Amino acid sequence: MENYDICIIATPEDAAIAETLAGSIRSYRLPKGIRLPDPELDYRSIHVDSTGSEFDDAVKLLLDHTRYLVVICSPDAKSSEAIRSRLTYFRHFRKTEDIVAVIVRGEPADSFPESFIERKVVQHILPDMRVVEREETIEPVAADLRGDTPARRRQLLRYETVRITASVLGLHPDELEQRHRRRRNQAVLALAGVVCGVLLVISGIFLRLGLIAREEGRIAEAQTQKSLEVADRLTRELPELFADNPQALGYIQEAIDQAQAVLDRIALGEE
Repeated sequence: MENYDICIIATPEDAAIAETLAGSIRSYRLPKGIRLPDPELDYRSIHVDSTGSEFDDAVKLLLDHTRYLVVICSPDAKSSEAIRSRLTYFRHFRKTEDIVAVIVRGEPADSFPESFIERKVVQHILPDMRVVEREETIEPVAADLRGDTPARRRQLLRYETVRITASVLGLHPDELEQRHRRRRNQAVLALAGVVCGVLLVISGIFLRLGLIAREEGRIAEAQTQKSLEVADRLTRELPELFADNPQALGYIQEAIDQAQAVLDRIALGEE
């Protein structure tokens, strides 16, 4: 039986999200200079169990050979017997720290399996000094992949990938996140420079197309308009991709402004 660093369990309804998370973790590369508490630890051997199958000996064997369990939490997961049985079995021989909850849909109270939610009776002192007991619900600290937009969901996926990887390797998430952020900023700034150059080249091409269309009449007006529409879409969508990096966004916006000025002149027939 193969040993796994992580087993991600999910309902069939959340299978796509589970696979996306698994792919993100597998493709993550540790920043240089990271020293692991145990050099033999890894995080890239991942199994995704999202079939919703019955809990049998094969599932037990899988969990027996898994170091960390990642539970995809959603309203479907809360009511899933497959999720409940796997989580209950894993809890019997693993520490709480070896289980990671990842909420992907719904509110926490509607998405966490019942065994994740702890209820405690807590004493409160009222203003008149009477002591009363109240039951409080304590929800687990969970990774959160919920986002209102695709860009926000991508941002959360990158962030939670780092946090989950740190947990599996026994590292402090802040240390890994800071190194990851520095490495990513360098890569994004390099990419931003390339994108700026591409935008300027594209604006030059469209300028040339506009001149040819008017001077020689060999390019149809509709074709030129389509090119302008493609450029306009590019200038609208690129800032969203770099929304979480203000420094790179500044370079992108500057190039877009220059390219847009050329496009506007073409559209008005001034070139």
